[in-house]
Amino acid sequence: LIGATVETNWIGGSVYETFTRVTYRLGTFVYWAIAAMCVALDYQSDLKDRQIRNAELERLLSEARLSALRTQLDPHFLFNTLNAISAYVESRPREARVMLEQLGDLMRMSLDHADTQAIPLERELAFVDRYVQLQQVRFDIDVGLDVAPEALAAAVPTFILQPLVENAIRHGVSQRTGERHIDIAARREGGSLVLQVRDNGRGLPAGWELLNGRGIGLRNTQARLQHMYDAQDHELRVGPGPEGVGTQVDIRVPFRIA
Repeated sequence: LIGATVETNWIGGSVYETFTRVTYRLGTFVYWAIAAMCVALDYQSDLKDRQIRNAELERLLSEARLSALRTQLDPHFLFNTLNAISAYVESRPREARVMLEQLGDLMRMSLDHADTQAIPLERELAFVDRYVQLQQVRFDIDVGLDVAPEALAAAVPTFILQPLVENAIRHGVSQRTGERHIDIAARREGGSLVLQVRDNGRGLPAGWELLNGRGIGLRNTQARLQHMYDAQDHELRVGPGPEGVGTQVDIRVPFRIA
């Protein structure tokens, strides 16, 4: 019965009528098929546009957060350095002048990369070297470098090492009498760049945890890494140094040429 109905719907009383019916029905089917394809393509294009806009908004938000984190570092660093210089103004004016000159060099380097989120490791080490020279006026610190040649061109977050070295001095070796050592290392491990700052200071207090014991330097460092890299692509570890002496900070980020 159904077959008879279909035959009646499609077959007319003449060849012309049959041709007209078949053409109409096929045309209607093709029309709706094309309309459905157009709607699907339009939806896909609109979805892609929304994804692009969302990605751009996320990028702008991430950059804004990174800029805010960088802005947080600058006054923190400047305050600590000026506070150190003030202690020498009257008792040791010559050393105070040297420190002010070195601070000027540091601030110029900071302004050179004010809008840059990542720089070559070689430039980061140059900034750290100026900072260490500034601190060596106050403390007798021996700084060792163990940097693989291929790591010098790797991209690192701007001023990622300075807060770690500052922590090693302020909370580590400055509390120690006798020889003061800070070791900075960098090497490539497969597709990752590993940075390491180690000191022979007093070490971490009992019960210290990264989540609860972070200062501005470590908190800022971790936040910047989280904004710049995917969770599986970076790592920040803080723990005792070799044989339990001092503190060691390890950072792992993707190895990319700056």
